[in-house]
Amino acid sequence: MDDLLGRYSAHTGFREGDLGIMAPLTNSDEFALVFGDSFRTSITKGKHQWLSPVGVVAKRNEDGFIEIVRPLNAGERVENLVSYYRADNLTLIPSDVINIDGTLYMQGMWNQGIGNVLRTQIWKSTNNGKTWQSVAVTGADYIDGMGDLLTWEKGQDGYIYVMSTKFKREDSVFLSRFKPEDIGDRYKWELYNASTGEWGNVASPILDSGVQAGEMNLRYIDGHWVLVMFNRKTLAIEVRISDTLVQNWNDVPVATVAKNGPWSREQTPENWSQPYGGYIVPGSHIDDMDIVVSQWNTKTQERYMSTQFNVKGLDKFFGIDIDTAYQEPEAIMVEEFDADDDTPDMQAEDSLLSSSSEVFLSSEDHSALRTAGIVLGVLAALGAAGALAFPLIRDYIPEPVVNMLPPQARQMLQI
Repeated sequence: MDDLLGRYSAHTGFREGDLGIMAPLTNSDEFALVFGDSFRTSITKGKHQWLSPVGVVAKRNEDGFIEIVRPLNAGERVENLVSYYRADNLTLIPSDVINIDGTLYMQGMWNQGIGNVLRTQIWKSTNNGKTWQSVAVTGADYIDGMGDLLTWEKGQDGYIYVMSTKFKREDSVFLSRFKPEDIGDRYKWELYNASTGEWGNVASPILDSGVQAGEMNLRYIDGHWVLVMFNRKTLAIEVRISDTLVQNWNDVPVATVAKNGPWSREQTPENWSQPYGGYIVPGSHIDDMDIVVSQWNTKTQERYMSTQFNVKGLDKFFGIDIDTAYQEPEAIMVEEFDADDDTPDMQAEDSLLSSSSEVFLSSEDHSALRTAGIVLGVLAALGAAGALAFPLIRDYIPEPVVNMLPPQARQMLQI
């Protein structure tokens, strides 16, 4: 579509940068847009203009183009989102940004020269990116470096799922997960062992065939997991889409968005010289996806830029019915409280539970409870039609299930 920076970003105090990682801002149609190594005028002007990472607030205009609004940090021009003294080629490269319940989290890699990761660190911002505070530091030896470069996304089950690799562009992709409250302790993160199909403290790759993984971006879109990745093996920006995350991703088809080619030829998606990065724009859909791709002419330094691509047809390529893809079943939870019972927000009483008798469901009760939930879910989905149909099969509903149904449901079923 068009470049993001240059004259489009000059009003925020920089004109060149790479990556372009995005996360939605809270209570806004705007989003955070975070760049890696960036320069106020040009990469050719020397290290005194070198910043990383920097961020801006952006939005899509009515034509779908990304429009940079203002710096993400406080002030009128971009600054390092994290302050540090730059010496001996030390730079902080962001991996990904995520919004968890209104708080922005950013993970980054401290590099002493690109690819030489000293450690990684996670920061958080509770004011939409204006200021950042450290959450945790992790050594580069964590899972032998395979957790250095990561991308993360919140799953439908409440876990934050992470795909990661070394920052070498020569390794496989690994999967892990954590509960939001454990974001600061990576040794509480569960690793996925693809060889056994188990979660624990042993990891094996979920994607290792024909891959030398570079920058990655994992997002959950229209009921599907979308992975955009720079693959050094193919020198291309690739997209993989599946409705299942925990699986062998070697079996997932690959769509190429931008492929390397000579600088001497016209720059098109089929010939996009020296591409890397690949980050999904918030608000994208499978049939109409915007991806930010980086490009750097390392020989002449004449081009160092992040560019917006618009990709259509991924739904057809992956055989996805886009009209129904995002219509996921809604979880319905029903809780009944007596007038004297505490409601869930009365957390001050939790400490008393340790002195109370514990009550556990037997396996039979647990099964009945799950079946009762299914019955309620089907009733909610079918509405009046369900009320007419269920009396015909009420005799087949087990008694333990009947006993766990609320009175209104039993009345509807004429039980």
